[in-house]
Amino acid sequence: MSNIDELIQKQIDLETRMAFLEDTVDSLNTTVYRQNEQLTQLKQHNSQLKDQLKQVHEAIEAAPQDETPPHY
Repeated sequence: MSNIDELIQKQIDLETRMAFLEDTVDSLNTTVYRQNEQLTQLKQHNSQLKDQLKQVHEAIEAAPQDETPPHY
């Protein structure tokens, strides 16, 4: 194989690798984007659950559990 043929083969190999890496980067970008959307949704859901738990906790504290009924 001549020197030019070797250079051509190396260029082909490099272009093949670059195409593969570009595809990998695109795939990873898509994955990161989707995970970011999921993370945003989970944060919102977590915030809603915190609010609900706080309301339940406040309702339990406000309930007159230990008070004597008025008819005693």
